[in-house]
Amino acid sequence: MAEVPRSFKLLQELEDGEKGAGDGSLSWGLEIEDDMTLSHWNATILGPQRSPFENKIYQLYIEAGPEYPKEAPKIRFKTKINISFVDPAGKVDVKQVLPRGWDKNMCIKDLLKAIYVLMQKEKKCCQPPEGNFYNQ
Repeated sequence: MAEVPRSFKLLQELEDGEKGAGDGSLSWGLEIEDDMTLSHWNATILGPQRSPFENKIYQLYIEAGPEYPKEAPKIRFKTKINISFVDPAGKVDVKQVLPRGWDKNMCIKDLLKAIYVLMQKEKKCCQPPEGNFYNQ
């Protein structure tokens, strides 16, 4: 089967992000509108109901490197969060989020959905005050 070029895949993902993910809990798009490399993305996750993250808005940064989609994008929270798969600098451990690993057929939305599901499952834990961000 022919492999879809990186730019075509990312353009489709951009279109999907502009449409939104069903219930509005996830959104994503380019950090800079005219990023011709389609490498730098922003995302937003609305904290799941009945979780320690409820009623909070989390901002994330995503980098789709030159080997994307063969390699998973790098992702980090901009908004401070206390959860097991995020390190003290806000970087997401994709291996913890996707225990079966990244597959080149996956997309940014799949990774965001997996993060959201883990946020739903999180037990009560102390969260940083709203409005706190990681140093860039």
